[in-house]
Amino acid sequence: MNNKQENIIDLKGKWKYITDANATLSIGDISMRIDTIKNKMDIPSNWQLQNLDNYSGPVWFIKKFKGVDTANDIKILEFYGVDYFADVWLNNNYLGHHEGYFQKFRFNITDFLLPTDNILVVKVNSPYEQPGEVWPLKKKAIKGVLNHHDCRPGAWNPEKGQDKNTGGIWNDVFIHYGLPVFIDQVKISSKVSIKNKSAEVEVKIRHTNIVKINKDFNAQIEITNPEGTTEIFSLDMHRRQGENTSEIILNLSHIYFWQTFDTGKPFLYNIKISSKFFSNYTCQYGFKKVKLAKDKTFFLNNKKLFLKGTNLIAEQFLSSLSNERIEKIVTLIREANINAVRVHAHINRDELYSEFDRQGILVWQDFALQWTYEESKDFHQNAVNQIKDMVNQLYNHPSIAFWCCHNEPGPQIKVLDKELEKAVKKEDTQRIIRRASNYEEHPYEGWYWGVKEHYIAAPMGPLVTEFGAQALPVLSSLKKFIKDDELFPPNFETWEYHDFQPDQTFNITKVNIGNGIEEFINNSQNYQSELLTTAIHYYRRKKYEGITGVFQFMFVDCWPSITWSVVDYYLVPKSGYYNLKQAYSPILLSINVRQNQYFLGSKLNLDLWIINDTYNIIKDCKIEFSCNKVTFSTIEHLSVKEDNMYFIPFERVNIPLPSDISEGNQFISAKLISSDGQVLSSYEFMIKVLAKDIKRIREEESNTRIL
Repeated sequence: MNNKQENIIDLKGKWKYITDANATLSIGDISMRIDTIKNKMDIPSNWQLQNLDNYSGPVWFIKKFKGVDTANDIKILEFYGVDYFADVWLNNNYLGHHEGYFQKFRFNITDFLLPTDNILVVKVNSPYEQPGEVWPLKKKAIKGVLNHHDCRPGAWNPEKGQDKNTGGIWNDVFIHYGLPVFIDQVKISSKVSIKNKSAEVEVKIRHTNIVKINKDFNAQIEITNPEGTTEIFSLDMHRRQGENTSEIILNLSHIYFWQTFDTGKPFLYNIKISSKFFSNYTCQYGFKKVKLAKDKTFFLNNKKLFLKGTNLIAEQFLSSLSNERIEKIVTLIREANINAVRVHAHINRDELYSEFDRQGILVWQDFALQWTYEESKDFHQNAVNQIKDMVNQLYNHPSIAFWCCHNEPGPQIKVLDKELEKAVKKEDTQRIIRRASNYEEHPYEGWYWGVKEHYIAAPMGPLVTEFGAQALPVLSSLKKFIKDDELFPPNFETWEYHDFQPDQTFNITKVNIGNGIEEFINNSQNYQSELLTTAIHYYRRKKYEGITGVFQFMFVDCWPSITWSVVDYYLVPKSGYYNLKQAYSPILLSINVRQNQYFLGSKLNLDLWIINDTYNIIKDCKIEFSCNKVTFSTIEHLSVKEDNMYFIPFERVNIPLPSDISEGNQFISAKLISSDGQVLSSYEFMIKVLAKDIKRIREEESNTRIL
């Protein structure tokens, strides 16, 4: 097919701007002042990154550009993301209003674009919500964690919790021209048969025709499989002037299914839709089937999959989230054996989801609602409209398995979230829809209450969507945002602005501050590491027996801060990252040390689990126990079924301590070794060994009392 390509005017670069904190300016005022406005800003960008520090309210942006002299084509002005309200004028013609920070939106400017000089004016308003009256309990702006969260600038502080506003024209702005039809949206749905390796594919195309198309109006759909074989289909498009929807159902066989990296390959198909009347549409698409059973067991392509997840806010200021940073973050996630990511209470830029598609990581996608909002009908309708926008904008990404309507809504789960759930079901019948991720599945044992050992009860299952503890970044990272004279002893006002929680750190977890900042960092990171190891081992021992998945909170800092992350803002892993990686290993040896002090000549008192998350049988493996690098006992001829678990209770464990073991503290190493000698998993623990002697027992009692 002989395809014409549309032309694009890219409006990135320097834009003039003027702030309007009191909201007193009009488009007339701006028109008269354009030549006198001196301030300029690089667009796209969040304005906080362009020296508008801590500014909230309206900003007027002005862009002069050359137009085009073309006829019989449609001209579309498209914004890829403006935070939060936008009012748009072209050559003093009002184009319209938009609300929402994450959506693409567009205007038909065919009648307003001039062939020579043009002036585009965009009034952007990212407001400050009045503390107490509106913020934080009756918020109106649907921005999720971007304007209210304990991981953002100012945390929960009533005066500072809205600092460093994310407002601005943060994503691209284009003008499309040159062809008579513009593609507004392509929505691809598929019903797959895993058994038959086939798919029924529905392609819906929303398009705007500048005039009635009198000639044959056909589109060509090319679907290329991962091996490079292409099938071509033809679609008759609606020809009438204005907005239209054209659709077709296709049948494909010999399907390659999209899988997570730990279960197979994330096979992607290249889809291209073309016509001489509109510009080519291309995307990558994956065929999969997801299901959440009544007991909350997750199925991917008809197979159970234990979800080993994390929560992610990749960046506070989305304009600065580069493709390079996205790839680094997602790679760190995959290398930590994480197969599912909860994009936490916000919608991110499209490039992030494309990287999850490519690397084979499932996405639990939250809507941008964090805690509570106002209760009006207008707000409910606005939220319904915006959650539909989220679903439709991200619809074609195969990595997305879950839609979740609200994070920690409290009582709003009963009315607001019920409406949102209903709205999402109308837009998507193929994914899992969760009304909310609420407090009852967020067990913060060992941080907000209790002790980390309480995870022995595997609380708040079966699908745990948040748990964790804070940890300080490494010193080199901490020094980048905390001044030397505020490092140690900590200036708590500064630290708390950067999200540190001293009450939980010192009064609940009782992390030792130590004698210097490096000791404090070490103690903090060790505590987080221990909590994550403890919690994950206890949860994984309950695999499919009350626990179907866990999502650690949080993966990476979204700004320079001190949070629950295991990777700091500068992408330096904390020690907790490595503990998370080990605890999430596809094959895990987990040991319950029932007793940590023994007499010489005793047997170890242990429960043992071998947890196999792979789809392969582990045959004829063994567990070797060693002390001081010398093996002293072996359990042999062990086998574990695919995606299953093997448990050895203490009654069946017969492991005498070495006859030559010394008194005192001793490290015991246990290794799970495959039939070909590969170490599949390891576990280390410390015991104390005593002589069976009254004098020695009394010495130990005395030492314990001193401690």
